[in-house]
Amino acid sequence: MTENRRSKLLIEPRFQIQFMLRLAGWVTLATLVTAAVACAVVLFVQSRMSGDFFYVTPVAGSHPALLSLAQIIIPALAISLPINLALTLVFSLFYSNRLAGPIHRLHTDMLKVARGEKVRHQFALRESDEMQEVGHAFDTLLKSLMEKGYVKDL
Repeated sequence: MTENRRSKLLIEPRFQIQFMLRLAGWVTLATLVTAAVACAVVLFVQSRMSGDFFYVTPVAGSHPALLSLAQIIIPALAISLPINLALTLVFSLFYSNRLAGPIHRLHTDMLKVARGEKVRHQFALRESDEMQEVGHAFDTLLKSLMEKGYVKDL
């Protein structure tokens, strides 16, 4: 009985985890650079201008709190980093599945060819799959090998 790989969250775990970690690393770096630039600008502006404060009223009718620009911007940046990371990991999981599915099918078909087993004469890809050109190149290779008698057709 064949295993249904679509029920698994990770089709090719090694590839997908590595992809997600790299993407998360780049997003973290980009967020930290953005935060550093924003903090530097805020600190520079505050050092040049005195009295640049905002009045914030947490509840209607209460006394306003006096907050500096840094007291507003820095917590917002600290909150945005984990949100960016969480969104990146979720979206990269779904995107890596779109890449890993065709890679897994291509890998399986290549192993069948290497073992001399029968394979489909056309590599199965959906219209939305990211690796259309690779699938077409594999089809061309299989057709050539079938014409020469090296590969058995289904």
